[in-house]
Amino acid sequence: MSNYYSHAGYIGAFCTVFLSFFLLFLKIYDFIPNITNSHIFFMVGASFLSMLISEYFFQKRFMRQNDIKIKIKPLSRAQSYILKSAFFRFLALLIPFIFFYAIVQNHYYFTHAEAFKSTREFFDILAILFLIFAFPYIFLTLKYRGDKKYEINDYAILSMIAIKSFWKVLRGRLFASYKPKYKLYKNRRVKKIILLYFVNFFFLTLMARFIVQEFHGFQTEGIKIFSDNFITLSWYERYKAFCLLLFHLIFTVDVTIAIIGYSIASRWLYNRTKSVDATLGGWLAALVCYPPFNAITVQFFGYQGLNTHNLFTDEYILAAILTIVIFLYTLYVWATASLGFKFSNLTNRGIVDKGPYAFVRHPAYTAKNSAWWLDNTFVFTNIWATIALAIWNIIYIMRALTEERHLVKDSAYREYSNRVKYKFIPHIA
Repeated sequence: MSNYYSHAGYIGAFCTVFLSFFLLFLKIYDFIPNITNSHIFFMVGASFLSMLISEYFFQKRFMRQNDIKIKIKPLSRAQSYILKSAFFRFLALLIPFIFFYAIVQNHYYFTHAEAFKSTREFFDILAILFLIFAFPYIFLTLKYRGDKKYEINDYAILSMIAIKSFWKVLRGRLFASYKPKYKLYKNRRVKKIILLYFVNFFFLTLMARFIVQEFHGFQTEGIKIFSDNFITLSWYERYKAFCLLLFHLIFTVDVTIAIIGYSIASRWLYNRTKSVDATLGGWLAALVCYPPFNAITVQFFGYQGLNTHNLFTDEYILAAILTIVIFLYTLYVWATASLGFKFSNLTNRGIVDKGPYAFVRHPAYTAKNSAWWLDNTFVFTNIWATIALAIWNIIYIMRALTEERHLVKDSAYREYSNRVKYKFIPHIA
């Protein structure tokens, strides 16, 4: 189904918005004493289920409209063979999961920071879900989607190859008489699965932290808006509170879809990873934008702590700026929702050419960078602050360029680039 496009991301976004306000309603009217991390992760899970159910109907409608008939035939193997294969694939996925789970629960980077408490809780939930659903999912997938065409990118098979390769390397180190000494980095498929695991691990640990931060920001502004003294505030303070509510809601949606994207890749969802960016430049351009690496970037190119002052003080101008900023961030989350299950960094999980991607190839970067300039107009009062923010723009341009260099290896992306000529701004650049 090469022309298939799913709107599941939009359903997930709508579900997240609805449940965010529902949880806020329960909190304000004292149906629950506090909104816990478990409530927030339940919201993420419900949004995932809404995307999963909608995906089924979108696929069904697409096949009916295009007269596509996919007969899902059971694998022509003995039941015992499928069970044995599913068991070993389960073990192959369990080993790296245990490795990363142990890091999250025991490494001081995660255990000594209160901000990562939600990450540890999220990985506990993932562990339970993995132990309950992984084996039956693998078995059913092999039974009904066990075609050989799927095996080349199967995570379990790649994990088996990686584990076997690690053993060869370890054996070569421990026993000098063992020849030849295996060079792990030369195996393209091993490199791919290792990089993929680190991409998902790195970003999942952050997204599980960010979702709680963004939802708490949404909750804080919501409680302020529904408080008794809200009406006593000036019109601008009330409008600002509404804008901040929308801001945190937008990023709650953004991070929810990101968590779902990083958590699952499936033959059934057509979002398996085709390739991972293996270049140093691609990884550097991405990682310097996120903790803990952005601490170094901010130290050199931070603009918040410089000697600046407000460029605008008129409330009507400030309100207009806030309106445009929220509009730009809405475009940003539109791009995220358009990706849906295919959301990821540093990977190619299939080309999306709908939504804002029908106009430019990097709409999220355009929207976010434009919003920064409007949301931080104070930088224009200090030349060094202006340069610092411009450098952040350059970093995101570098991210776009490194992504292009990676994706252009895919013929589908080359065709997409021929249709959508502009990277950032329609008819300009």
